[in-house]
Amino acid sequence: MKILIAGDGETGSHLAEMLSVENQDVVLMGADRERLQELDATSNFLTFNGNPVSASALAGCGVADTDLFVAVTPDDNANIVACELAKGLGASKCVARVDNPEFSDPRIGQLLRHLGIDMTIYPERMAAETIMHFIRHNWASDWFRLLDGELLVVGVRVHKEGSLAGHRLRDFIQSPRFCHVAAIKRGDKVIIPRGDDFILSGDTLYISTLPENASRIHTLCGGSSVKAGRIMITGAGRVTENVLKLLGGGISVTVIDPDRERCRDMASRFPDAVVVNTRSSDVVAMKEEGIGQCDMFLALTGKSEANIVACMVAREHGVRKTLARIEEFQYVQEAESLDIDKIVNKKQLNAGMVMNFLLGSEMATTQCLATDKAEVTTIVAREGSRIVSRPIGELSLPRELTIAGLVRDGKGIMVEGNTCVRPGDHVVVFFLTGSLSKVKRLFRQ
Repeated sequence: MKILIAGDGETGSHLAEMLSVENQDVVLMGADRERLQELDATSNFLTFNGNPVSASALAGCGVADTDLFVAVTPDDNANIVACELAKGLGASKCVARVDNPEFSDPRIGQLLRHLGIDMTIYPERMAAETIMHFIRHNWASDWFRLLDGELLVVGVRVHKEGSLAGHRLRDFIQSPRFCHVAAIKRGDKVIIPRGDDFILSGDTLYISTLPENASRIHTLCGGSSVKAGRIMITGAGRVTENVLKLLGGGISVTVIDPDRERCRDMASRFPDAVVVNTRSSDVVAMKEEGIGQCDMFLALTGKSEANIVACMVAREHGVRKTLARIEEFQYVQEAESLDIDKIVNKKQLNAGMVMNFLLGSEMATTQCLATDKAEVTTIVAREGSRIVSRPIGELSLPRELTIAGLVRDGKGIMVEGNTCVRPGDHVVVFFLTGSLSKVKRLFRQ
């Protein structure tokens, strides 16, 4: 596919890099000439210096025969106008990133579709939804409900107390089968495992299961869970705003932020929250506000380093569960080594939504895992495709992917070697980044 990305910031360049790994024909458009020259010299995609709200600039970089146009500049209005122009000039599909919560209104979404925008990405809301899953299921580092919740994919760190630690996967006997270990994250490496692979303490396993068996996964891997009755949050930005909207009652929340006006605004709109105007590094103020009595700490400022340090301070004061917003991938592994329970990265969330267009997925379920080294998605099996030609065990699947489950007639099913996929089944696929073409071949009619 030919993909044109407007916006040469961190989100746009990361998305271009990720899609180019999948051997897509990617062009990154932006206004920072020096940055584009640097990216052009070091990356496997093309760059174009121009303004995405200029019809002549869009035409100059080939928008007329573009399969997918993605606008991820920092300006919501520019993204919407750029998509409208791109669609009018011939782009097949258009995606716009928007940060204004007003654009999440379904009525506004319908209006945007009339303007030619096929999908809007609202990363702050996606981040907040991810955080809410962690608040409710904090024994898991990732929690994905697929296909109306008929299947779950959970990411769980293996503790030495868990029964899986130190065993080969083939020695894990299930009768009947209730889960599938689809991927193992070990350090900065992701493995699609086979029976001879060992599970080690410290690994993060990505496991598919039925909802009623989720508690069994928790027991297998060890670890602990807390009921979040009291939460402290650093950063009063839009992610925090969306979290507070989703939380509802029953949880005591303290928000810390150095911006006085932002604190006043948040306090007026969320009167049940305690809002404190101070720096996230002010340990004295955090102690005065009761950090030692909190069950969970969420570091949601825009600065990754500050979020990591704040989580370390929370740990020192006895907070059992910590979450950090980290946008720079070079800090992710360091944060995990410091035992931060959950990491939220908006770039990954953006990329997961765009991957749906590449896969032609009917539902927005694609998620990027483990610092962009793997993805999980659901794809509908079609008559005449390879996936329905014979039992899964006889398909000789590439090492880079695995079938983790399926939903048939609205019911989740765990798969085994003798399972036959039928046309119309929604199939859950794990695959390593760079293996998109192999997934497509498996489902191509």
